[in-house]
Parts: sequence; structure tokens; C-alpha cells
Amino acid sequence: MRTMNRRIFLLSRLTSGISRLLVLHFSLLVALTFSGTAAAQPLSPETQGRIDFTSYTPKTMFDLARERRQNWTEQKVRGDLYLPKSGTGVGTGTGGERVPAIVLMHGSGGVESSMTQWVEALNGMGVAAFVVHVFDSRGVSRTAEDQALVPHAADLVDAFQALRLLASHPGIDAARIGIMGFSRGGSTAFEVAEEPLRRAVIKDDLKFALHIPVYAGCNQVYWSAQITKAPILNLVGAEDDYTTAEPCEQLAKRYADAGASVRTIKYAGAAHSWDGMYAVHYLPGATSAASCGVVRWDIEPWRITAERTGEIIDPSRLKAFFAECTRLGAHVGRNESAFQHSRSDIRAFVREVFFAGK
Repeated sequence: MRTMNRRIFLLSRLTSGISRLLVLHFSLLVALTFSGTAAAQPLSPETQGRIDFTSYTPKTMFDLARERRQNWTEQKVRGDLYLPKSGTGVGTGTGGERVPAIVLMHGSGGVESSMTQWVEALNGMGVAAFVVHVFDSRGVSRTAEDQALVPHAADLVDAFQALRLLASHPGIDAARIGIMGFSRGGSTAFEVAEEPLRRAVIKDDLKFALHIPVYAGCNQVYWSAQITKAPILNLVGAEDDYTTAEPCEQLAKRYADAGASVRTIKYAGAAHSWDGMYAVHYLPGATSAASCGVVRWDIEPWRITAERTGEIIDPSRLKAFFAECTRLGAHVGRNESAFQHSRSDIRAFVREVFFAGK
């Protein structure tokens, strides 16, 4: 009997040891997955054009913030990298020096033709531009009528994975990579400054060097006072009836109070999508929660607050809460004056941050 009991004890120890090894092996795989390059192909200093990279689609923002990677679905995402021509702009030359870069995150309409304007503006001053295709990589064309078609957490992970990809590019300066986003992508441009969200994806000190939210959605705020403190240029339209300007002005102040250098510019007469390649028109099916007021998720306790009333919202009530106040319809379209001024303001900001002293 003693011999049998000893065999059972030894078998139990062996099984426990194997289990620990399996856990260690899984942990190492996770670490390697999130510390290595995100690129699906080798990169040279001249690599540009379409680049496929590995990203993930968390089911919810909670799954991202709490690193519940069992709820992150692996996803191949594509981006289009445009390198500046040698010798263009400030701080570039023919000596093979690394150039700065900006990750461009699209809005609810997907990658539109207007993105070309920003690629040209950045390339012209010696900055690479990387356009991330969040939606069509996932088989979705647009989310203006239903933002749930692509979880917003996917936008953030794509942005972080794009940052990791560009940092591994031999022709790009990893210390000078920024992010610029439009509407839904503008929300992402704010949120990637949140350290709890960054650390959920990036396991070292790599971070965006600047942030440019353009007519961002700031009515649903994920917040922690732990931020990267990289400089922020916040651009809003005075006539925006889609996401509206005031919540973004308030959010920019919150980042400034937390220690970031922030500048907000409001363009008179500008509606949402003032850089669009179409005249101002009404989108009857566009969903907007602006009339709900700002709803804030405090990341560490995951407490949800309706700032207008101070009400703490139970997660199970969120759907009903938004159903009561979400409305349909918004104006979008080009304002040439706002576009020209924003183009000039963005170039000045990028020059100040990336090319100081050059």
C-alpha cells in the first residue's frame, strides 16, 4: 500500500511539474508575441506600400484594459506606408538617416480619398505616413450607422501594433512616431496616450511621440491620470453637430491637467469632416451619442459615470442608457478654410515636435 501511495505521490508531482511547464511555455509565447515585430514580412530601409501586420480584436474595451487575451482574436491588418522622397522637407537627406512617421487612423467612413491630402502634407515635410485599414481588414466598409460592427478596442490595438511595426522599420526613427486620427480615429489618437491601455499591448517603453485628434469623438471617454504626457494638438470644428467640439475641449483640458502639453484649435464654420472631398451634406443615418453628454470610464476601478448628472452607470444598463439619448443625423463635409488652416497648424506642430533645432 505504501508503494502504491508513493507512486501516486510521484505521479502527482510529475503532473504538477508538467502543468507548470505548460503555463511557463504559454507565458513565453505571449511575451514573444507582444515583444517581437508585428510585421508579416521582412523590412528594409526602402520598404513601403502595403504592409500586412498582426493585430488583435478584443471583444470589449474591458478585455483590452484588463489584458484578457483569451478574448482577443488574432487579426491580419493591412497598412499603406508612404516614405518621403529623399531630400524633401526638414531633417531629411540622402545620407540614409531615419525619418519620423505618423500613423493615420481613419474615421467611421473607413479610409477615404481625403487621406491622400494628409499623406502628401506629411511626406512633403519629410515625414513618413502609415495609413491603417481598421475596417476593410475585418470585412467592414463603414460604421457610421452602427459603431458596434468593429469593436473600438480593435482601433487601439491596431494603432499600437502599427507603432511597433514602424519602430522596427530600418528607415524610421522609433523615437519620432506620432499618431493622427479623424473622428473615431481621433478618439483613438487621444486614448493611446493612456498608460494602462498602452501597457496592455506594448511591454516596453515604446510610445507615441505626439498625438493629433481631428474632430474626434469625445463623448465616451476612457480615462486614467496615468498618461504618456506626449504633446497633443486637438482640432475641433465650431459647427460640428456629430461629435461636437465642447467635449473634446474638456477632454483636452483633462490631459493638460494630467501633465501633457496640449493645444486646442477651433475652426469657425467647420462641420464634421471638414477635410472631406465632398460638399457639406446631411447624413440621416449617422448615430451620435453627443446628446447623452460625456460618459467616462475610469480605467483602474472600471467605474462608469455620466458626467452630466454624476450618475454611476452599471455596465448592464449601458445599452438602455444610450438607447434613451442616442440620436440620428449629422452634417459632414468640406470647409476649405478649415482644411487649409488645419493643414498649416498640423505641419507647424509636427515641425516643432519632430524637427526642433533642425
